[in-house]
Amino acid sequence: MKTCNRFTDLKAGYERDITFLRNHAALHAGSNASKSSTRHALAVKQNMARALARHYSRCPLCT
Repeated sequence: MKTCNRFTDLKAGYERDITFLRNHAALHAGSNASKSSTRHALAVKQNMARALARHYSRCPLCT
């Protein structure tokens, strides 16, 4: 699958946010902050999938 630089930048940004949230959850394991960060990480992952699919379908360089 060939993608453009914008796709790579989008993906990297989302992955950075997911990593931050997962690390925060691991640091505060068992607390409400951990549970909240875990839920947010899952939501960001779903948003990433949606955004990348939308980009890939519309970008003339990626298709």
